[in-house]
Amino acid sequence: MSLFILLFIIVLLMISFGNFKFFGARFMNGSGITKIFAGYLIILLVGGSLSFMVPVEGTLEAEYLTDKELEENDRLNSDIYSTIESGKIEETEGLTKKESWDFPLNGQLLDINIMGQNAMIFVEKVDSLEGKVEVTHYSTYSYIDNIDITNRFKSPDVEMSDTTLKIFPPDPVNIKLVKFKNAFPFTQFTEDGEQFTGGYGMMQGLDFIYITVPADTEVNGDGYVIN
Repeated sequence: MSLFILLFIIVLLMISFGNFKFFGARFMNGSGITKIFAGYLIILLVGGSLSFMVPVEGTLEAEYLTDKELEENDRLNSDIYSTIESGKIEETEGLTKKESWDFPLNGQLLDINIMGQNAMIFVEKVDSLEGKVEVTHYSTYSYIDNIDITNRFKSPDVEMSDTTLKIFPPDPVNIKLVKFKNAFPFTQFTEDGEQFTGGYGMMQGLDFIYITVPADTEVNGDGYVIN
């Protein structure tokens, strides 16, 4: 809390207690409505002062997405499968490249085993690739109430054993969301006086595992070969 705000609160408290003492006798002899109104003003002053003392240091700053950006993301998601199936994943809009792996491939056989990971797996056979498997994890935006939380979701674990590629799901993500808004004493008389406004909801992004293999590789198991 800044020094200016602290001094402002102290001055308000001094004025309030001074007025309360000066008008104490009149207050005690006043009507019930006067007492209620005066008490309400004191509660507002105390509540407003305490609201400035709520600690906000140490909270995670996040990027806020506008409704227009989220609508555009929804539009891109509707076309994303056909774009990836065309083999142009590097040109696909709305995708975030999360992590990549390279593994040596012995022989011409690859078995893909997905161990509970909720992701779409695409396989592309590439003429220029020899003796190895390339794996890349992509995802679309994840957000909650317009807050971008894409980077909070980790990539899966990927392992290669002999000719079997295993994809394990990442650890669950626990997100605690706390909103800080202006206190009620300062918003009740404004047009934007609602304490909690609705956001764009929550959306966990789509996950894609894109695998490239040599052109002569036989692919079995989980995964869709696009060519």
